[in-house]
Amino acid sequence: MGARSRLAQTYYDMATLLEAGVPILRSLDILIEGRQGALKHTFAQVRESVSKGSSLSESVDMHPRIFREMDRMLIQAGETSGSLDDSFKMLSQWHEFVHKITWRVLSGLAYPVFCVHAAAFLLPALALVLGKISFGGYFVRVLQILSLLYVPVAIVIATMYFGPRASSLRRSFDWLVLKIPVFGQAVYHLCVSRYAKAFGMLYKAGVPITECTERANRVTGNMIVAGLFAGATISVREGSMASNGFSPRLPAEYRDLWRIGEETGELDKMAAKVAEISADRADLFFTAFASGFPKVVYFTIMIFMAIMVIYMWSHMYDNLLEGF
Repeated sequence: MGARSRLAQTYYDMATLLEAGVPILRSLDILIEGRQGALKHTFAQVRESVSKGSSLSESVDMHPRIFREMDRMLIQAGETSGSLDDSFKMLSQWHEFVHKITWRVLSGLAYPVFCVHAAAFLLPALALVLGKISFGGYFVRVLQILSLLYVPVAIVIATMYFGPRASSLRRSFDWLVLKIPVFGQAVYHLCVSRYAKAFGMLYKAGVPITECTERANRVTGNMIVAGLFAGATISVREGSMASNGFSPRLPAEYRDLWRIGEETGELDKMAAKVAEISADRADLFFTAFASGFPKVVYFTIMIFMAIMVIYMWSHMYDNLLEGF
């Protein structure tokens, strides 16, 4: 079970306990008994902080590495509105969804990554057998092929780490991600779902709509997609509907549903509907990417192998001609 899945289960257990009327300290005691490792240690510290008079939201704020910004916002909103059980239930559903998406993508990438490593060692071996490269050259070729995989991974990790400190770098990276075929569409709809889910949960918890738009925008996960919703805060402050500030580049279906929610007074339900639709679309695109990307890798490897085989036969043919 992954970290997200364990956290989702913990949130679900917390929601169940609170819904049953178990006091917060007793609920935390029960949770701690059933956890292990860093999660158990963190909740023990949260429990200690609450027992000393701090609020639950103040206590989780001290552990940003475990409790992400969306989690902290929803816990604070639930505590303020007296609906902590609903907040924990919604967080459990969200983390379980993200865990499912992450696992699907990683499982789809596992075999292609193995194939890349196999090709990195096998393809240069053909040149080594033909005497075209030395043992030292063989390892250089291996590293060159592996760099095609690890250099982009290193760039992604560096951008994720340094991105918040350099907004221009993060914006460029986010724009590039959205341009990746299929995967970019999946990320786009996932980010829309994050915004709508966060907004809906905050709004349902009684947070003022201006704060809902601001906070939801912060947890969107992609600066380009967040920009599509940025006008909502300005629109609300001017006394207009949030949907009037949405970028026209957003799908009309999403904007229309949001507008209907504002007009009927059921904005939390319509926001949840937008989150559901966009999450389903993200799931479809991630599934397609996890299914199609391995084929691209296999095809690329086959092309390289075909080139090496042709090169090998050409070399052997030249040797035969020289023999005559």
